[in-house]
Amino acid sequence: MAKYDLTGRVVAITPVDGWYEWVDEGGPKQQPYYIRRRDGRPALCAAVGQFSGGEHDGFVIITADAQGGLVDVHDRRPVVLPPNLAVEWIADSMPSEHAEQMVLNLGEPAEAFEWHRVGTDVGNVRNQGAGLIEPVQ
Repeated sequence: MAKYDLTGRVVAITPVDGWYEWVDEGGPKQQPYYIRRRDGRPALCAAVGQFSGGEHDGFVIITADAQGGLVDVHDRRPVVLPPNLAVEWIADSMPSEHAEQMVLNLGEPAEAFEWHRVGTDVGNVRNQGAGLIEPVQ
């Protein structure tokens, strides 16, 4: 879902099933973790971008400081909005001050997510498949 203006700027929602973060646990490689919503629904990530036909076009998912137990996995997290706020995020009438407050204060809390260790195969882009999100010890 995205909203464009005449300058090519875009405000978007990027739905994801989950994301990976890597933690230094003292081993030879950093330990990857898979993070997802506890309820199994897609995470609706707030995003902004630019599409003007230039070489620097693209988008970024907005991040904020991690909270709660997520701090143990990484110091940042995507700003995940509940469905009603995701709709607000892309509304034409969204004032920039309200958008800023949404990403600073209204993202889903750490309790909305669960995370677990996954195999180090996720660190290689050639590896594909559902097994990459399976828990490991």
